Amino acid sequence: MNRYLLIDDDDIIQFIHGKVISKADPDAQVTTVFSVDEGLETLKRRAPEDLPDFIFVDISMPIKSGFALIDELLAHCPVLYAALREHSRLFFLTSSVNPKDVIRSEQCELAERMLAKPLSPAVLQKLKSSRLVSPGES
Repeated sequence: MNRYLLIDDDDIIQFIHGKVISKADPDAQVTTVFSVDEGLETLKRRAPEDLPDFIFVDISMPIKSGFALIDELLAHCPVLYAALREHSRLFFLTSSVNPKDVIRSEQCELAERMLAKPLSPAVLQKLKSSRLVSPGES
């Protein structure tokens, strides 16, 4: 069973992504939160072996961007950051085509890549069946 964490402030996107995941991975455990702070708290409460297999983080949120999640992990939670590199696959989700977002996402060691919203079943299947970057690699 794969565990997923969705961090997005849009409840419609949360609903769509939850449906996509449940269709592509019927036994999945899906946790949804609406902010970076909620996402951090959710991750902090989990043991390393219970961390999500997949984390999808919206880049553009009103209070803190998805990039702030990485910044806060690096600054305040280095042990959790290391555990996520080992156990989880993180992807930024966005509807942005801003080149600065693309560059910043490519510079993030924890994130595998930036994906366009909404997440599709075909993309999710590819992510599940491939390993673009192994945890712990740059």
